[in-house]
Amino acid sequence: MKGIQFDSRKVKPGDTFVAIKGLNTDGHDYIDEARKRGAKVIYSQGDTRKKLGELASEYYKNPSSKLKLIGVTGTKGKTTTCHIIHHILTNFGKKVGLITSVTMGGYHITSPDVITFHKLLKEMVDKNYEYAVVEVSSHGIDQKRIAGAKFDVTVLTNIASEHLDYHKTFEIYKKIKLAFLNSGKIKIISPNNTKINILPGKFNNINAETAVEVVEKLGFDRSEAIKTLQSFELPEGRLQEIKNKLGFKIFIDFAHTPDSLKEVLTYLKENTNGKLISVFGCAGERDPKKRSKMGAISSEIADLSIFTAEDPRHEQIFDILRSMKKNVKDSSKYICIPDRGEAIIRALSVAKKSDCVAILGKGHEKSLAYEGFEHPWSDQAAVNNYLNLNPDISAIILAGGKGSRMKAHLPKVIRKICGRPMILYTLEALRRAGINDITVVVSYRKNLVIKEVQGAVKFAYQKNPKWGTADAAKVGFGEVGLKPKTLVVINGDDSAFYKAETIKNILKIHKDRARKLTFVSLMKDDPTGLGRVIRGKNGLITNIVEEKDASETERKIKEINDGLYVFDRSWFERNINKVKKGPQGEFYLVDIVKLAIDQGDRMATYTLPNCDEWQGVNTPEQLEEANRKMAKRLII
Repeated sequence: MKGIQFDSRKVKPGDTFVAIKGLNTDGHDYIDEARKRGAKVIYSQGDTRKKLGELASEYYKNPSSKLKLIGVTGTKGKTTTCHIIHHILTNFGKKVGLITSVTMGGYHITSPDVITFHKLLKEMVDKNYEYAVVEVSSHGIDQKRIAGAKFDVTVLTNIASEHLDYHKTFEIYKKIKLAFLNSGKIKIISPNNTKINILPGKFNNINAETAVEVVEKLGFDRSEAIKTLQSFELPEGRLQEIKNKLGFKIFIDFAHTPDSLKEVLTYLKENTNGKLISVFGCAGERDPKKRSKMGAISSEIADLSIFTAEDPRHEQIFDILRSMKKNVKDSSKYICIPDRGEAIIRALSVAKKSDCVAILGKGHEKSLAYEGFEHPWSDQAAVNNYLNLNPDISAIILAGGKGSRMKAHLPKVIRKICGRPMILYTLEALRRAGINDITVVVSYRKNLVIKEVQGAVKFAYQKNPKWGTADAAKVGFGEVGLKPKTLVVINGDDSAFYKAETIKNILKIHKDRARKLTFVSLMKDDPTGLGRVIRGKNGLITNIVEEKDASETERKIKEINDGLYVFDRSWFERNINKVKKGPQGEFYLVDIVKLAIDQGDRMATYTLPNCDEWQGVNTPEQLEEANRKMAKRLII
């Protein structure tokens, strides 16, 4: 065999192609394409999933037969148990490979595809590893992602109702788990209790007991194995404490089932002197029956529960939140914040000394799934962003426009780009740039915008969006805190593509040069419909002209105003009222740049290096363009 493929797009001349029927696509439909690409052998009959595993094992020279292969399955505790087994064996001086949801990168993957699985085992053999510890999911078993491998030890941590969206019934789910357990030469089931009391929480000590039993069955001394636990650190996202100087504790955990949620919250509540605040969601298209259970469990244990997003997928987040709060008896015990980032910031901002904030459900994962797109995400990064926010900077997001050319009765800023309201990209970039004090200026159908963005931002109401951007910025300034010395004003409808690093660079230039105003521009090949930036012979900005007021010569200019401004706060306060009403009754924020020029105030200009970070969205066609552009950035 030259190579094995189950994706026809990857077939090269001489390869073997195995047609697999998946959840969304069927490889049998792509047999002709595989042939055209040069497939030498094609398997399409019988149990092709099992055949693929056998071929993969054969191709990589049967690596599982050259390792002591340990597989761990169960509803919860799989990852931690695997990592403890790995830790104990490593401390005994053994070379041990590890495949878990944490080592697979955190993108909703527990068990890799079967070809990758055998390839990883082969790499372990090549490194002279003696053992391999593998986390095995029910999906992985059912889809035969471990086919072709022989397990020396199989472990079942527990079985509870889970993944019934996929397996349909608990009996089928249990049958799959037990079939894997019974496939091993040595079979181990986790106990209900243990005398080990080294790790945080009874559930983790039971995981430790299970791991100790595994190595004991492999011939190692129990007492020596238990001693190694003193140096064990829980894997990423498993009761992971984020150290801070705020006086309260912050934990991140993967708990995403009713049982695991109850166990983690109970443990944290017992070890918290102050209030316990929980932040979690329920995944879309997954086990809808558990949502109301989890909402009720959290509201009974935690002092405050914040229900938020956890991979909504193609479901509407507000439908999920409605289910989560269904059985909560006391409405004062919870709030719903649809954006996960804002939910986390809200929890951290209301926590006081001796409190505990538990951020649950994502753990080690590195993405959030919205409508078929995987958006980069990390609970750990969100917390660290909060811990490093700059109190000297405020931001105002202008979000009051109707977007009349969008042909929809929705505020433009909540139209979705790759599954998320466009304003949330702007908000996330500002947070990552270190900005805590953020005010969103709303107007047209303001309640819809507030519903999407609520959490940790403030809101200001512009009575009439036709009064323009300067009026909106002035209204927003009324909500800005007193401490910040620097003010960012940004349009909420064309800033979804800004990177946090760019915003940081703009802020740095503004500070280092001690400017009163920093104006951001962009070179655009087709500037139609946009204001032009006029520069003098010395390269300094002399004027900014709206297209309708521009001369023929000025319309040929490709440098445009892209709607991001950074101000010295006190300068803005002195000058915003000087902006004069335009002929259409509108107050343009860009006119404050003209004021700075006329007054001779120190101003800096930052020109974006390319068009990748700016996208005007004024029509359905531009929204589609934005979707295509964002899709290229994301993990598809």
